[in-house]
Amino acid sequence: MNYNNLCHVEYFVRDLDQAQAFYQGLFGWDFRSFGDDMRVFGQQGNHIGGLAKRDKVNPGESPSLWFQVQDLEATMARAVELGGQRVSERSDVPGVGWSGVVADPDGNAVGLVQYADPAE
Repeated sequence: MNYNNLCHVEYFVRDLDQAQAFYQGLFGWDFRSFGDDMRVFGQQGNHIGGLAKRDKVNPGESPSLWFQVQDLEATMARAVELGGQRVSERSDVPGVGWSGVVADPDGNAVGLVQYADPAE
């Protein structure tokens, strides 16, 4: 398994249906619902990312980038050792695994995902 690779791109959107129509029309991506406030997309069965519904969207706030890691807690601790900070605590992502967010020394958010099944 290759770790520390980009594994998920997430766009924050106000209207899931409108955003899905835009990206589906532009890139031909396939979509499926993931809860009430998320649509995940991919192409030819390969996961690319998701659309996350937000009431307010600030231009330039997304996309957010997520990297697959082998050990979420160890990676978050290492980010702090290197001068970054924890932005969130570990969160369960049902059917996926766990996620957390750290920031680099300049405050740039870095999303981290540890899959329950690393083959994902």
